[in-house]
Amino acid sequence: MSDRGAGRRLLSSVFAALVAAACFTASAKAQTHVLIASGLGGEPRFSQRFRALGADLASALQRKYRIAAPNIAWFGEDSTFADSHYRGRSTRDALEKEIAAMRARAKAGEQIVVIFIGHGAGQEGESRVSLPGPDVTVGDVQRWMAGFTEQRVAVVNLTSGSGDFLPILATPGRVVITATKTAFERNESRFAEFFVKAYTADVADVDKDGRVSLLEAFRYAARETKRVYDDATKLQTEHAQLDDNGTRQNTAEPTGRDGQGLLARRFFFEAPGVPGASIAAGGDQGIAALYHERFALEGRVDSLRALKPKLTPAVYDAELEIVLVSLARKSREIRKAEGRP
Repeated sequence: MSDRGAGRRLLSSVFAALVAAACFTASAKAQTHVLIASGLGGEPRFSQRFRALGADLASALQRKYRIAAPNIAWFGEDSTFADSHYRGRSTRDALEKEIAAMRARAKAGEQIVVIFIGHGAGQEGESRVSLPGPDVTVGDVQRWMAGFTEQRVAVVNLTSGSGDFLPILATPGRVVITATKTAFERNESRFAEFFVKAYTADVADVDKDGRVSLLEAFRYAARETKRVYDDATKLQTEHAQLDDNGTRQNTAEPTGRDGQGLLARRFFFEAPGVPGASIAAGGDQGIAALYHERFALEGRVDSLRALKPKLTPAVYDAELEIVLVSLARKSREIRKAEGRP
């Protein structure tokens, strides 16, 4: 039995599983469930800022990315707030109950996203997010997320001093983003502002496919955060990090090609495929179908790269060439259908 034959059989089985999963996702109308927790401000300017970031993000996720309103739960510092997504104070008990509700309604293959906005403190296992009443610790979040065994999960901690969340929460198949590298980067986080802006304004969709991936949002926010410090000629006091392969070798500059960023590159808030394709196609269903096929080919490229260590160089190069040629042809079809050169 040749290595090439064995490699091709491995690829065939993996790609068949991917196709089956994609068909299941489409038929089940897979959804994204989002929990946004804005913490204690400590002073009016921070309270107002954290409230605005939570409100803007929740609104954009429904209006722009078409997440169903019942699937967006936003908690904050106030007991009540005039917003359709607002669920009340962001106490630890309230967040835990919402996580339990998300776990009960989320189907296999759907997406779970938990986002913290505010102040953080503590080191390693004592890391926490400042909330009304008892703080949420990294141990709490680890326990909550352990219940999502059949869903795609992302935890985004946009608080100051959040860096020590990452090595504890990082695990294969989960995207973890923190606004800082360590717990000692405790100054006000500008990264949070730009991460939210990545979804509220048309600034982060680098490949212009109508979608913003977690990787695109991360890279945009990290770049703009650095620019703020550079323009002010100040020492940068926050360095955002990402881990999405469970190695805990987090990075500030994930490429999404090899190593860190591969999962985040394919993690979109909206239901996989259809909304992004429709947005990219300007509502034209024929062109939307072409975009959907392109997205599937991009997924094959990512899966092939993930399999690289298990394949011989000859099999990997041959299969990658086949998929890349198909991807180039599909992109050409899209340009022709859109009347672009």
